[in-house]
Amino acid sequence: MKKISLALLLCLVFGAATFANAIKHGAGKIALHVLYVGYDPAKPKPEHVNYYSTATGAIDEAWKTRMADFKAFLEQRFEKADVVDVRDYDATMSEKVDVTILDAGPVKLPAGFDRPIILMHEMAPNVGLPIGLKFDWYCQCLEDDALNIKTSHAIFNTPIKVNLTLVNRPTPGSFFNGFQGATTPKELPMWKVIKEDQAAKDKYIIGMVAHGEGFNDSPDAEAISGGVCLKNAEAVALGRQGNYFMWGFSGSPNHMTDEAKDVLVNTVCYIKKFDHQKPIMKKVQIENREWVNEMIYRTDKGLYEKALIARKEGNARLLKMQQELKDRKAKGEDIGRGNEMFLKMPVTDDTQSFDDYLKSWAGSGMYDMFGTNTSAYHKYYLANLEYFYPLDAYSLQVDEDAKKLGISNRKVELLEKCIKMLEKGEEPALAQRVLERYTTEKFASAKEWRDWLTRNKANLYYTESGGFKFMVNTYKTETAAVVPAPTGDIKTANAVIIPTRTDPVAVSATLVDEANGKKQVVVKADILQGWHIYAYVPKDSPFITTQPIIELPKGITSTEWQTSAGVPFTGGEGMFVWEDKATFKTEISAASLKPGMVIKCGLYYQVCDNNKCFPPKRKIIEIQVL
Repeated sequence: MKKISLALLLCLVFGAATFANAIKHGAGKIALHVLYVGYDPAKPKPEHVNYYSTATGAIDEAWKTRMADFKAFLEQRFEKADVVDVRDYDATMSEKVDVTILDAGPVKLPAGFDRPIILMHEMAPNVGLPIGLKFDWYCQCLEDDALNIKTSHAIFNTPIKVNLTLVNRPTPGSFFNGFQGATTPKELPMWKVIKEDQAAKDKYIIGMVAHGEGFNDSPDAEAISGGVCLKNAEAVALGRQGNYFMWGFSGSPNHMTDEAKDVLVNTVCYIKKFDHQKPIMKKVQIENREWVNEMIYRTDKGLYEKALIARKEGNARLLKMQQELKDRKAKGEDIGRGNEMFLKMPVTDDTQSFDDYLKSWAGSGMYDMFGTNTSAYHKYYLANLEYFYPLDAYSLQVDEDAKKLGISNRKVELLEKCIKMLEKGEEPALAQRVLERYTTEKFASAKEWRDWLTRNKANLYYTESGGFKFMVNTYKTETAAVVPAPTGDIKTANAVIIPTRTDPVAVSATLVDEANGKKQVVVKADILQGWHIYAYVPKDSPFITTQPIIELPKGITSTEWQTSAGVPFTGGEGMFVWEDKATFKTEISAASLKPGMVIKCGLYYQVCDNNKCFPPKRKIIEIQVL
């Protein structure tokens, strides 16, 4: 019997090794059925495709080739592979396969969708945001290399053992723009995901990263790798939540390195393990406790003074760039519409006072308490570190109740204390408030609270992305999802609106009579403090330059747009932004205007702060001629 068992064991070991070797060398196929959802180039090209690049040619190339590329690759690696155009896709198709790869949209998955699915690049936030996944839209600026990689993770090791080629490369400059910069090394080991193509004329389509802050704070989610991007080192390029996998890199198999192709195969196998395992929590909170570290970093006189120097150097750069454009234009070169508008943008030497700088970062209330005493700000933030909780999804406040009790709001001892207070009748209103604030329960009696805690204490986890809550590690928990701002055309009346944390840019428009008998369309953007929109970005930058829009009645013409002065963006070489306010003006021929005619105007823009970006948005205002 022992001899038979030993022989069987040797056979199994040899068989497993042979299978892994066969997969690695393409001699065998993995027994999975994979469905790829993308664009079929045999169908008409949609008006909007879910690929983004600074080069139009790259988008066209991706639309034409990606489906065939994925089809050939998947058929080579898996026993069965199907492809379908996204316009023909229905979620029931995913019920008939093992894993779905979603590479195009729009797609609306049904509530409770629980089949294994890989969301490629932009599709991660497009699908994830509406249902509360942690795959939010941090920045569509992921490049070709992965970093901060969990090399021990299964996607790098099974069924194919991938020996990652790690090369030390300079750390992206944006990683130093924040409190993390002080501990960030000048070089990081990086792994090439998208292969270099020296013959390519255009940059390939650009990938997507999600916020890393709070990504790992629930048992259904794991950040696996970051990537080279224009945000911070915590940004997530590869990650999972429940049955969903975010593959933020943009390359189709023909653009991937051989190692990346093997990792993608492993990822398909890995996400299959989470079949029918839906996410157990929904992301409702953007800002978390790392905000305290960022505020200590920002409320600093030295940082303010560096910003003033950067502003002066940036203005000098702007004047030089404008002169170079003038010289090119003088030689007869067509410099393009965007450069023409940049050429006319004025330069401002206006600077923000240190007082206003502190108000913009810490708020007027904090400034009223501490003025320009930065050490007092820092002392306040540190003293209250364990008591901050959400004011809203984008900001925090001090919980005076938890502070009074002297117990951190991320320790389960706070719940214990409040239940004991209810049992003893000590400040029951305070105890009830705290229990409801930090859980998803609303029990009416001390006994119910005690029974709940006794039953679930061993399985409680604390999540800040889930709302600074203690939740039960169960796949039945339900919370409310963040509803994302729409990204299509937004038509607004010319009512009085103000920027908010959920919509940081308020756009308005007016029709102004001029002395020469002409009329001027004036579009204004009011921008929330701490946020900016882009006046000019370098050619290969993934950020969106703000574009004024005008649609005039037939026979009406307009002049070129004139804009207010942009300012150099600190930490973004060659970038210029608008902060606080931006104005766009164009003259129109008024002679043919008649009452009742409608002028449509507005902006296409992307708004960011130093830590996050919203998806590009188009806002249209309708002005009726009186």
